[in-house]
Amino acid sequence: MAIEYKLSRVIAKKAEIQSIKNVHIEKDIYKKGQKQLEDNQAVIEIKKRLEAEISKLDIFDKKNGELLKKQTELKSTVKAICSIHQEFKDEANKLSTSLKFKESDLQVTMFSIFHNTRVENVLAEQLLQRSNEQKRVVTNFSEQYAEQPIETVKNFLALATSSQLQCKGSHTAQSVATQVLSSNTYIQSYELTYQEDNFHQMSQGKQAFVILKLLLEFSEKTCPILIDQPEDSLDNRAIYNELVEYLKNKKRDRQIILVTHNSNVVVSADAEQIIVANQNGIKLPNGNNIKFQYVTGSIEHSKIKNDSEKSVLLSQGIREHICEVLEGGNEAFKKREQKYQLSDR
Repeated sequence: MAIEYKLSRVIAKKAEIQSIKNVHIEKDIYKKGQKQLEDNQAVIEIKKRLEAEISKLDIFDKKNGELLKKQTELKSTVKAICSIHQEFKDEANKLSTSLKFKESDLQVTMFSIFHNTRVENVLAEQLLQRSNEQKRVVTNFSEQYAEQPIETVKNFLALATSSQLQCKGSHTAQSVATQVLSSNTYIQSYELTYQEDNFHQMSQGKQAFVILKLLLEFSEKTCPILIDQPEDSLDNRAIYNELVEYLKNKKRDRQIILVTHNSNVVVSADAEQIIVANQNGIKLPNGNNIKFQYVTGSIEHSKIKNDSEKSVLLSQGIREHICEVLEGGNEAFKKREQKYQLSDR
């Protein structure tokens, strides 16, 4: 109520003043003085200058309004860019978590790592680094971005928008900022472990075995798979304890076709079907001199060697071929027979 009362008094006073003004405007002395002012050249000149200054002030006010609007838009854009970089970091970390998976004793872990070298190279190539301040632009960004992306990007843009970045050649603050802030600053690093051993610290043979497991464990395919000499670089203990046991278990899910020179892989893994191959030669002839010939059968197929048989593949049984061709054939059979309590032939 007090405000309304004061407002009504102000309105009444304003009306009173306007009424007095109107009375004076109608007086002859006011009209005479106004006429003299209008005819006075000095006053005319002052009016023109005043109008020009008023026009300049209007332009300034307009430009100042546009500047304030641009500054507001710039702050909003900087804030959005900073937010995007924080979100990018968060998504990279989420990706690392989502791509971590484990199957049996194999585990694959993915890490998203800030590629500071890539950023350093871009900044070093495009910015002059004659002063310590400019050198700190490079080091500060590469050292702080991973932990504080919002603050790092904000400080960098503050330098770029205030003409404090000294660029080389045709590069500009805008082009440098665009390239640095729009490029992928993260790289993906993968770590493979088997029985808690890092892949890069394993022997070549164990690495090959782990890759074999990786192919079989994480594949959803059910078609037959062909594997060439998986025992290479593995010692006999690893072949028997790991490779053979793994193949025995995995062959229940998927047909495995294996090329090998090691009898433990064939015999101890209980291969259902053996294929023996032979290339025609003087000492090892094939029937009808066929260049390549094959014979197939089970591990249990046995036939004493017949030296009168012209075809080397047909001269003896599958078991005898295994003992003759594969390394450690007899020993492998003995171990198998002891395991299953079979009599020795």
